[in-house]
Amino acid sequence: MRDERGANFAQIERDHVRARVYAPFDWHPFDTFSPYNPLQKPVTEARVAFVTTAGVHLPGQPPFNTDADDGDPSWRAIPVATPLANLVLSHGGYDTRRAGTDKNVVLPLDHLRALAAEGRIGSLAPDVYSFMGYVADTDRLRRQEAPAVARRLLGGRVDLVLLAPT
Repeated sequence: MRDERGANFAQIERDHVRARVYAPFDWHPFDTFSPYNPLQKPVTEARVAFVTTAGVHLPGQPPFNTDADDGDPSWRAIPVATPLANLVLSHGGYDTRRAGTDKNVVLPLDHLRALAAEGRIGSLAPDVYSFMGYVADTDRLRRQEAPAVARRLLGGRVDLVLLAPT
C-alpha cells in the first residue's frame, strides 16, 4: 500500500518503529498463500479457529504489557462461547475504546458462531487466541509463543485458521 506521496506504507511503519521505539525492528511479510498446507476439505466441513492481534483477554487473565518497548509476544486463549461483553482489550498500538464499543470488529465471535450455526463453516475450535499486535522484537514470538499456539491448534484438529491483524 502506498500513501498519497507514493511512499510504501510498510517502509514508513518500519522506519517509524526503528526510529522511535525499537532500532533492530524487522518486518516479516507473508503475502502469498502457503503451498505447503492447502485446505483438505470444504469450508462447510472445516473446523475453524480464529487468531486476533487486538490484545483481547478475559478479565481474569493478565493484560498485555502495553509499556514494553519491544512489545508483548504472549498470547491468551479465550473459550469460543465467551460473550463479547466479558472481554477486555489491552493494546498500546490502537485506541481500544473505539473497538470496545463493538468487539466483533477485532474478534468477530458473533459472526463466527452464526456461520457455524448456518452450516457455512463446519465448526469452531473451542478457543480463539489473542496476541497483542505490537511485537517489535519477534524472536520469542517466533520461537516460543506462536509454536505453542500452533501446537494447540493442531491438537484441536483445526483445519483452517483465520488471522485478523490490528
